[in-house]
Amino acid sequence: MKDEFSGKTCSFTVLSILLLSMLFAEGCGRPAGRIFPPVQPPRVWPEPPEQAHIRYVGMICTEEDLKRAVSWTKGLGELFFGKKEIGVLLNPYTVVVDPQQRLFVADTAGAVIHVFDLSTRNYYQFAATTAGAQLAMPVALALVGEKVYVVDSLLHKVCVFDKQGRFQSSFGADRLKRPAGIACRGEGNGIFISDAARHMVVEFDRDGRFLKEIGERGAAPGRLNFPTHLCVDKTGRLYVSDTLNYRIQVFSADGQFLKMFGEHGDRPGYFAHPCGIATDRFGNIYVGDRQFENIQVFNSEGDILMAWGQEGDDIGQFWLPGGIYIDERNRIYVADSFNKRVQVFELLDGSGS
Repeated sequence: MKDEFSGKTCSFTVLSILLLSMLFAEGCGRPAGRIFPPVQPPRVWPEPPEQAHIRYVGMICTEEDLKRAVSWTKGLGELFFGKKEIGVLLNPYTVVVDPQQRLFVADTAGAVIHVFDLSTRNYYQFAATTAGAQLAMPVALALVGEKVYVVDSLLHKVCVFDKQGRFQSSFGADRLKRPAGIACRGEGNGIFISDAARHMVVEFDRDGRFLKEIGERGAAPGRLNFPTHLCVDKTGRLYVSDTLNYRIQVFSADGQFLKMFGEHGDRPGYFAHPCGIATDRFGNIYVGDRQFENIQVFNSEGDILMAWGQEGDDIGQFWLPGGIYIDERNRIYVADSFNKRVQVFELLDGSGS
């Protein structure tokens, strides 16, 4: 009789634990959340009463910011076994976004490329190249068709992957000394790589064959002094952050000097350490400054339009901002390097003026 009672008690206890676990696990599950929930009140620049042109959208810091749905079974597993290690940005330096809303981030401290799929909410990262080797210091990346071109400053070359992170090839090791930036023209008919140590931009074709060199060290128009970030606009013009000449230089599609703007100073329109650069669909030019900790916006002639940001870790503040990318929806992605995040903004007006 005692054994029968003990057995029933044990069965009841196990059943109770299972029922309680299931009920508790329901609380562990959750539906997918909104990746960029609205901020109230909205954060805009310039601030009222001026007309706003830039609005804060949100930020990405870790894989968890994708806010995936969690089933109760997964929630129960996390309850008993803990959460798996998640992808975390350590020092995001450049960022690009493809038409499928996949966010590719070059992380110099992590020595990896992070991929945040804002559509499917999947996350993965890649770094492996050949024979057990991997990226050492990825500082820039560009999308060329279905390929990801990654500039590695320590490996002195460009590593090419498919979008799933499978290594394809590499080039440039015989010419590049300290590559720092990359931009491509059209569908990759010209791949431009800035070489900070050689004070020039080197052009390759999409298969890695050398085409030409642009610039040499100096302060005269067309000459460069530690060039870093690059971008190419829809007309094929090349924009170069001529960092230690404290200016932006613009070259034609065939590499001829067109114009430049900016100089060393601490007023709007001047630079202290120009770095990330991008253009929007209206021809405006966005330049990040790692000393001012802000983003300045210029028209196509190089006249200052506005600026936003200052040193800090609040919304719209920066700590050593790196690359800038602007997608077709007028969203502006800024690699906020030492704040370990990518901040996302958007251009509000249709004219971009």
